[in-house]
Amino acid sequence: MVTHSAPKFVLKSPTKMSLNEHFTYMLKKKQLMPVNIPASMQQHQEVVSARKRRLAQQMENRPSI
Repeated sequence: MVTHSAPKFVLKSPTKMSLNEHFTYMLKKKQLMPVNIPASMQQHQEVVSARKRRLAQQMENRPSI
């Protein structure tokens, strides 16, 4: 029977940055990257939004029971 253990990581040198600073840096770096939404996806979102607006309008105009 073969058992697999999780790999062990050995840090060769300590960092001078705290985890909080590290993750804050990663979040800021991630936010700076531009987001490219394919045209087909954007068109799909517009269609879905229009459907939701129409449904909301219908619900507003529906007489209450």
